[in-house]
Amino acid sequence: MDYPASASVETTDRIANWRPLVHWIMLIPHIVINLVFICVSWVLTIPTMLVILFTGKLPAGIAGFQIMHIRHYQRMLAYLHLMHDQYPPFEFSMSSQDPGGTPMAVNVEAQLENRNRLSALFRMIIGLPQIVFVLVYSYSVIVVVTIAYIIILFTGRWPAGMRNFVIGFYRAHTRYLAFIQLLNDKHPPLSGAA
Repeated sequence: MDYPASASVETTDRIANWRPLVHWIMLIPHIVINLVFICVSWVLTIPTMLVILFTGKLPAGIAGFQIMHIRHYQRMLAYLHLMHDQYPPFEFSMSSQDPGGTPMAVNVEAQLENRNRLSALFRMIIGLPQIVFVLVYSYSVIVVVTIAYIIILFTGRWPAGMRNFVIGFYRAHTRYLAFIQLLNDKHPPLSGAA
């Protein structure tokens, strides 16, 4: 699939059985940071829309912040969902290419020039199918992860099909965020396929 936003994760075969009980506690600092990033990200959406509407360009600084936010959010989710046991770094690169060093890689290519001005103005309306798709997918992921946590408590392993379902969510969610946060004009597919 050729989309300007991608996510991939290197998963581990075994997970310590105790992790589902206390794993999320270690993420509290990242959750606080992410809440701040979410607020700033959505506050930036209106000015970004107006800049694109009047100039046809996306400011590189805003694009960099949005990319950093998406990358941090996906890394946090992959760790929370026990895809791996490597603690996410407090690394805030604004580059489109993931700097690496973690099992979760998120790459987002921002479209800075030649933007569709009308699309930027009506992004929430145009993106409504993606919004509904990602909401339904995210609720499904909550159920799957909850079941997986119980399975991990007893077996120390993610069931492969369930894990692949959640990894598909990371791909779909990354594409959705890149589109809704005005990083590109290409509609994301309604799929979590690679």
